[in-house]
Amino acid sequence: MTVLAAGADPVEIRWQVRRFDPGEQPGPGSWPQDGWVAAVVPGSLAASAAVVEAYGVPALAEADHSTWWLRGNVILDQPLPRARLVLDRIATHADVYLDGQRILRSDNAFRRHVIDLGALTAGPHEIAVRIASFGETPVPRKPRPRWRSSLLPDPSLRWRRTPLLGRIPTWEGVLPPVGILGEAGLRARPRAEVVSIRTQVEPAPDGWTARLALHVRAAEPLPVEVTLDGERLTAEPTLEDDGAWHLRLSHDVGVVSGDDGATLWWPHTHGLPRLRRLHVRVGGETVLDRRIGFSHIRARREDDRFAIAVNGVDVFVRGVVWATTDPLGWTSDPAEVARDLDALVAAGINLVRIPGTGTYADQVLRELAAERGLLVWQDAMLATFDPPEDEAWLAELEAELRDQLGAWGGWPHLAVVCGGTETEQQPTLMGLPPERRRMTALHDLLPRLADELVPGAIHVTSSPSGGPRPVSIEHGVSHYFGVGAYLRPLEDARTARVSFASEALAFAIPPDPSTMAELDDLGLLQAPDDRGRGSAWRRAAPHDRGTSWDFVDVTDHYVRAWIGRDLGDTDADTDMDAATRGLTVEGWEDLQRRTVARVMTESFAWWRSSLTPTGGAIVLAHRDLAPGPGWGLIDVIGAPKAPLLALPEVLAPVALLLLDRGLDGVLLEAVNDTGRPVRGTLRLEALDLEGDAVLDAELELAVPARGHAQVEVEEALGGFRDLGWAWGFASAPAYSAVRAAWVTDGAGEVRATRPLLPPTIPTPTIPAQVVAPTTTD
Repeated sequence: MTVLAAGADPVEIRWQVRRFDPGEQPGPGSWPQDGWVAAVVPGSLAASAAVVEAYGVPALAEADHSTWWLRGNVILDQPLPRARLVLDRIATHADVYLDGQRILRSDNAFRRHVIDLGALTAGPHEIAVRIASFGETPVPRKPRPRWRSSLLPDPSLRWRRTPLLGRIPTWEGVLPPVGILGEAGLRARPRAEVVSIRTQVEPAPDGWTARLALHVRAAEPLPVEVTLDGERLTAEPTLEDDGAWHLRLSHDVGVVSGDDGATLWWPHTHGLPRLRRLHVRVGGETVLDRRIGFSHIRARREDDRFAIAVNGVDVFVRGVVWATTDPLGWTSDPAEVARDLDALVAAGINLVRIPGTGTYADQVLRELAAERGLLVWQDAMLATFDPPEDEAWLAELEAELRDQLGAWGGWPHLAVVCGGTETEQQPTLMGLPPERRRMTALHDLLPRLADELVPGAIHVTSSPSGGPRPVSIEHGVSHYFGVGAYLRPLEDARTARVSFASEALAFAIPPDPSTMAELDDLGLLQAPDDRGRGSAWRRAAPHDRGTSWDFVDVTDHYVRAWIGRDLGDTDADTDMDAATRGLTVEGWEDLQRRTVARVMTESFAWWRSSLTPTGGAIVLAHRDLAPGPGWGLIDVIGAPKAPLLALPEVLAPVALLLLDRGLDGVLLEAVNDTGRPVRGTLRLEALDLEGDAVLDAELELAVPARGHAQVEVEEALGGFRDLGWAWGFASAPAYSAVRAAWVTDGAGEVRATRPLLPPTIPTPTIPAQVVAPTTTD
């Protein structure tokens, strides 16, 4: 870790770590000099290969039950008269020492601590951090919670302000974070500081008014230079009652039109994610140099439903629940994060949701998401537990939220601030009445702070919430797993009238075959046997605590339903098993990939179309946490999986949606999210069972900006053809798929294919060795 001292070259801090038993009480000046291991900061213990080698993964999985000391050595070449120590997100119960003197106690892994130290002499200095075990940091046992978490067995986590991820027993591949997860730097305290940045966009008679508000505080009257994209903004500091000099700048960027790409920030699916460079110098010293943006984000809540509008335009949200890219070391590698975000953008994803089970979006994710045109939904770090009503606990939560929400000042892409994951769902599904579900943290504290610190963002009570019950599908935001864990037929995505799915479409998805080969080379892929790939591989499939099924069972259900039903069998399970007898595990995994891709694309096609009232859906999740059939759209080594590669067809800014309405036939709906009309020549084809085009038609198709247009496919092809074999007049289906290609004048060639039959199961070339995998491990 490199730190900067004023007027000096960067100073390196070399961190070491050592484990102690809970009963041992060493400290600076009395600890043993042997047994120390090189540590990585920022990061959790497992971020260091040396730590993993020294202690082993099983010990790091139990790191909460040991005491850990981190020590960092600094040598200052010259005195540092205004020294400051920044420690961001120490997990979890920590005492911090400088040269043997305790300077901080922290019990919150989400806080950013800034400690003014006064003057430091030239020469060596030691920073030491003692991270206590959970056993020596007890939490209150009363008052008792109104409900227990179904996700976590450790009730003490209700009180501890630390990530739940890594401590959820049914989620494989994650280690509990122990260490300094963010910045750890010794630096000179600046002569001035930016107190707040706020960008605001409001409606005006002929467009939008964009405004920048900047507050800078200095201890003395120093000259201040502020530039926005090189343009000098003028304001003078004034002496205020606190004895400091304050510059309060309010700058009108001007009136802009709704689609003005030169000023407004847009999600990439709807426009350009325009960012501006803000530079602040005080007394010749740079105190701020970063990008900001301007956007207007509001919720539409007519009829108790939910949708998001950006810059006055309704945005169909296609999002993902973000998962850490480093579930062992808890580091945030910009290159790794950028690679994942680029894959999501290429698929048409326009929002990432940071769930309440992990940690808040850091600077890396904020900046990379902004420049790529991705909205962010930020949960408070609350999930399933009953948040304490204790005043001290609530005060610490407020300090945490001020740290985290304050960091969003000036960013244009924070869409939603939410009170956590299933915080209201848990008591609702346990049957508690509304008065027993009221929580100060969710219903009083968070909305007040959101209004104060990020007034441009939408506040949502929790995920899910809204409607007559917080778990209502037709109202507010819901966790929709009708198609998914609750094994509803695929048509349920169309008929359930989903308002907005803030979590949806969770399936166990095998990685791509190339990743399987790479995992096999690394010894991480279990060879198949007569029941699949073995228990260790299967354990990586997410499952709920206390259930007898996992999400592989969910995926297999839809494989069986697709193949059995669509073949017209009367006994789907029996005939499907007969049809797939002798299929290899690899062949079955291919069916799983194709099935999940089909389920996701068809669900999103219905939700995005004008035929349903859905405002958006967020897939669980963005990435796998362990080698295996996880629910990530990206696998554990960072490669896209089959559904992510299929989604661009229905999520691209300009797309063709082919919707099979059963007896009403196939409808094509063209959607255009861009700010310009799109027109061109549309070619439609119906394919026979051999895959040859036997019906075709060409027509001109134009779609207005931010608009939709519909084509009745069978009418365009000449009349009633029963493409989907819904009427069943013939003895067998005649068509295998509908295909569309739209050659446009501005969006290139847009393609879509709608399979009307399940895939043909190949005859195995290897002697039968594997029966279709069973639904339990």
